[in-house]
Amino acid sequence: MFEKPSLMLRIGIGKFIGLAFGLVAFFMLPLFGESDVLFRLGLLCWLVIMGAFIGLFGVVTHYPIINMPIKWWLRGMMIGAMMMFTFWLIAYARLDAIAIQMFGAGSIFANGAWVIIDGIIMGLIIAFIATKFAGEGKETVER
Repeated sequence: MFEKPSLMLRIGIGKFIGLAFGLVAFFMLPLFGESDVLFRLGLLCWLVIMGAFIGLFGVVTHYPIINMPIKWWLRGMMIGAMMMFTFWLIAYARLDAIAIQMFGAGSIFANGAWVIIDGIIMGLIIAFIATKFAGEGKETVER
């Protein structure tokens, strides 16, 4: 079950790394004025789910609509960006307030949409580690 290649190992690695990112966010956000525990807990859970999705979609190595292969780094960045874009749509006012608190009102970084870039970076890291240690493609589900 946990030998390489393994889908369950991919999902487990993704969830673990998502949990690590979530814990960093959970404990760092109070330093920037965000003290609502429910928001921080929601972000932690969101990042764990994002890691699980990236691990799960490691099975998909071919994009059927345009009939092209899809590499691990592109897949991880796309899922990370889509997940954090959705999170930004849900909590844009709070994310904007956090960004303004961190960088100031006139800064180019004073926009909560920068979490999408964070999602791309986290997705890339999760996809790399999951692919490195648990494999990818249909081999992960044939065990």
